[in-house]
Amino acid sequence: MTLGFDRESCASVHDELWKRAVATGFGSCRKNMQRPTPNAQRPTPKERREDRLNVRESSPRIGRWTLGGGRWALQFARAGGLCLFFLAAGASADAADSPSAAAEPGQSVGWRGDGSGRFPLTTPPLEWSDTKNVLWKTRIGPNKYSSPIVVDRRIFAIAEPALLFCVNADDGSILWRRSNDFADLPDRIEEIPPPTAAGSTTPTPVSDGQFVYAAFGTGIVACYNMAGERQWIQYLNRKPATEYGRATSPVLAGGKLLITLSHLLALDPKTGRQVWENEDVPEMYGSPVAAKIGGVEVLVMPSGQVVRISDGTILAAGPGGLKFASPIIQDGTVYLIQTGSSAQQLSAASPDKWEAKQLWEQELEGTFYASAVCDNGLIYAVANECIFSILDATDGKILATQSFDFPNVNPDAEINMYPSLTLAGNFLFVFNDQGDALVLEPGRQYKELKRNHLGEGHGSAPAFDGRHIYIRSGESLYCVGEK
Repeated sequence: MTLGFDRESCASVHDELWKRAVATGFGSCRKNMQRPTPNAQRPTPKERREDRLNVRESSPRIGRWTLGGGRWALQFARAGGLCLFFLAAGASADAADSPSAAAEPGQSVGWRGDGSGRFPLTTPPLEWSDTKNVLWKTRIGPNKYSSPIVVDRRIFAIAEPALLFCVNADDGSILWRRSNDFADLPDRIEEIPPPTAAGSTTPTPVSDGQFVYAAFGTGIVACYNMAGERQWIQYLNRKPATEYGRATSPVLAGGKLLITLSHLLALDPKTGRQVWENEDVPEMYGSPVAAKIGGVEVLVMPSGQVVRISDGTILAAGPGGLKFASPIIQDGTVYLIQTGSSAQQLSAASPDKWEAKQLWEQELEGTFYASAVCDNGLIYAVANECIFSILDATDGKILATQSFDFPNVNPDAEINMYPSLTLAGNFLFVFNDQGDALVLEPGRQYKELKRNHLGEGHGSAPAFDGRHIYIRSGESLYCVGEK
């Protein structure tokens, strides 16, 4: 049988694959060669056809060869002794010199990256617009508040009504999409519409680099591997505890998938079966943050409670909680930033009971939907009334305040500071829901560096990876990077 490829093309592919394998490292081979879970639900024939088409369209080409996707390519790579190089070639050419947000073993990527809103190893662009530094734009559908996540050159994002997308981070092509509606459940269940103000797709997905987990406002939770094969899906029939719908994102920590539906539940990530639940830990709009304190893995809740992840025990409960935003946990101190802000230092009085010593309280002006960020002893926060504040994390003293105005916004549009603050590289990024973004220099004084505007805007926080920013705007996902 003649394959129809000349020696020169073979040599060029071999050289390119070798370069990419060396640049990106060989550790991804084991990850990519995983066998699917035996009870995994495989994509339907239609989904397989769409996936093959998307991979062909998105795969880089060398001469007459396509790198990535396609069974024939893997067979040829094996025949030529290039399996190692072929599997490593899926990463982008610039992955070697730009830090990645891919999850390492034991770590996860989800809401605000690791939950802190800090991406210290990135070097993002500082300027962009609809006509500047947009590398690609992909329509994925309507969504109000859910953020994208970046895992091993893949972007995961969800859209209405209950879709999970996997997008190629290099060119924006859709690798696969999966539905997670009531019709997709293994057992027929009558659909129960959730409150619609926040939609069904506000939670941000989470991944450990091998699997991706998505939770929806309907109460449906699902798990997929990186190839889009469903591992499990189930419906958790819990009555929403929030007026405008569910917003809390899932968290992967301590070997548990932690979901807040009416109250806190822990699931087995491999099977989706419930491990424990605690009805005394209420559902809020903000998402919890995982941490390890004194060797104990805990979940710090927006309610101010500190929960042991292994068994759901409440170890500590602060004097108050956050209505909309997420807490900050740093060096054993919990910061609750809102109109009435506070900080509590945690210490273990006994294995099952911790003390939360209040360090300070501070009154801030406005309503806080966006979560704050803490770095180098400073806390940065923004109220929905466009009031930006810098606090000293040690004593809560207000160091600086600044009111924003956004002249580029449609005069008839209502501006909301929904997106949470982000520290990426050496810069602080502040977005609103109308597409405006401020780039600030972190420090004890307010210093604005750049102003940008992109698309129609969105209520979610962006994701940062290497030299790129991934921003949702309108019904599209954008990749911003210097050209």
